[in-house]
Amino acid sequence: MSAVNWTDRGKKFRALLTASKRVAIVSHVNPDGDNLGSLHALYWALEEFPCEVHYIATDSVPKEFEFLSSVAHRRPYEGENYDLVIFLDASDPTRLGPQGQAIFESGKYTVNVDHHQSNPLFGDFNVVDTEATSTGAVLYQLLQAAEIPITAEMATGLYAAISTDTGSFQYDSVNGDTHRIIGDLLNRGADQQTFVQSVYQSKSREKIALLTRVGSGMRYFYDGKVVVSTCTLEDLKETGADNHDTEGIVEFTRDVAGVEVALFLKERKNAVKVSLRSKSTVDVTKIAALYGGGGHIRAAGATAHDSMEVTEKRLLEKIGEYL
Repeated sequence: MSAVNWTDRGKKFRALLTASKRVAIVSHVNPDGDNLGSLHALYWALEEFPCEVHYIATDSVPKEFEFLSSVAHRRPYEGENYDLVIFLDASDPTRLGPQGQAIFESGKYTVNVDHHQSNPLFGDFNVVDTEATSTGAVLYQLLQAAEIPITAEMATGLYAAISTDTGSFQYDSVNGDTHRIIGDLLNRGADQQTFVQSVYQSKSREKIALLTRVGSGMRYFYDGKVVVSTCTLEDLKETGADNHDTEGIVEFTRDVAGVEVALFLKERKNAVKVSLRSKSTVDVTKIAALYGGGGHIRAAGATAHDSMEVTEKRLLEKIGEYL
């Protein structure tokens, strides 16, 4: 069980919402299910309070999450100031993108809700539970403690957040509390079928083409314990896929029998995006730290500014130290 004092956190959170006239909730760059699902739940939770709410977008939304009704209310940051700015699932301020510092400074008071071990507690009020499976699970506890009713609409967002950030309940962070929360969300009307069909059963042809292309180039190291896959800008161009279509590839490669660590490198214009996953023995946060990254024991990432070749070589050497 978490050591967070939820009663105190809930009272303070409710008091902040009650006292604020203008509130911003902020999405991070490359938003995933945990980020978007949590923001969805909070957006509709704020209907209970007499405040003006701005849902700030720092990046586009993957197609599979467009079923969330709150997505239609996203807007760019246009220099406004707020009484309260709430960050969800942002492991550090750099995840807020180029306008991150301006958005951060736009709030008289900031709230940081997260579950990443690497979170530096950058808010004025930090609700960070590193034992939680997801930011969605943290927000669920916070809403309950603040005595904010969880509607069916909110439950759908929280379900999406928790399901996606646990790898459909496969990660070793999942426990009885996780399933008790999910059971409660389903009882509250979470739309599981729409979520499943949208996120897991509606892959675009472009994404399948990219997965096939990247999968055909998988390479194995350390007696098959490590698999490396790469996605270049040319791969995206040739398949018609976009950056969001790379989501899930590293998990796909990790699932090969005998693999302990999966390394996925995605070329960007002036950098290389690193994604790491492991099954049971390697703490990939220690690997990601080579490039200043972080995350979770079994799922971590970083951004490198070496070439693809140099990045791969350095990371493989680092992985070897832990095998």
